[in-house]
Amino acid sequence: MISGIEMANGRDRYRWLEQQCPICEVSQLHRLGRRGGSAHRAGLGVECELWRCQRCSLIFPSPMPFPLGGLEQHYGVEADEYFEHHQLDDKNVSAIGLLRQAEELAGGKGKLLDIGAGRGELLRAARNAGWEVEGIEPSSRFTKVAASYSGAMIRSEPVERCGFPSGSFDCVVLGAVLEHLYNPDETIGEISRILRKGGVLFLDVPNENGLYFKIGNLYQKLRGRDWVVNTAPTFSPFHIFGFSPRSLRALLAKHGLEPRHWRGFAARCSRSCARHCSLTKRFRGACSSLRPCAALSIGMLTRKLIIRSGCGRF
Repeated sequence: MISGIEMANGRDRYRWLEQQCPICEVSQLHRLGRRGGSAHRAGLGVECELWRCQRCSLIFPSPMPFPLGGLEQHYGVEADEYFEHHQLDDKNVSAIGLLRQAEELAGGKGKLLDIGAGRGELLRAARNAGWEVEGIEPSSRFTKVAASYSGAMIRSEPVERCGFPSGSFDCVVLGAVLEHLYNPDETIGEISRILRKGGVLFLDVPNENGLYFKIGNLYQKLRGRDWVVNTAPTFSPFHIFGFSPRSLRALLAKHGLEPRHWRGFAARCSRSCARHCSLTKRFRGACSSLRPCAALSIGMLTRKLIIRSGCGRF
């Protein structure tokens, strides 16, 4: 079933700009195929041309469709509707595990920033565990819910515009957010700046180089189509950039962060992703470092890979 938001997303609701790789800052690209609109089995979204950077393997559309209505054009739904199939108990258990790992890596509790706070589950758990917390949630509808549930201060502007002092956070969480951003390079650069020496970053993104995508793209090719199943720039879940371990390593290295440990684990997609996802698989890992750390998750839609690993700054 196509939602009203997706049905209204015509080409004239986007500003289309040529896009180079934001990590490598070059235009050495390999065309993958079409995604969305006439190149989607359910006709979701607007047709885009997808490309892969030949240097780092990052996947993205070019020209890039920027929503003229801002983020509300994509996420203009109530929090209860958006998170309808997200189990609160599961989120709380996950939050407790993440906080324990963050405390171990950072050498204790301190100040935590959750970027993409959602309903505020992680912030509430962190606050109850003794962390000093703050959140960022760009959706105005989610901001009120997150503030009420967590009791934390929630900002609505991007982290790059918050003006946090350098080294002001012990832990930054960027869970299932980076793939939705139009400026991932700037975001990681700013996070690296505001993490204190020995701090930790937890990052979670879909892995677009996993088996599901390879099989899905091969299937489309065998059917004589130039369709691909990577990303979802103009329809839910609105994944703009497609990461892989290679592209994440390149992005982190660019900003002085180096992954230390990666491991895989299985997970389920929420029912809200059922139109686009099936089985999932993730990577997870962690480590300590002498400078800011990043714990990454690399996931893949429908066969989701998540990598959590420590990153040291050099």
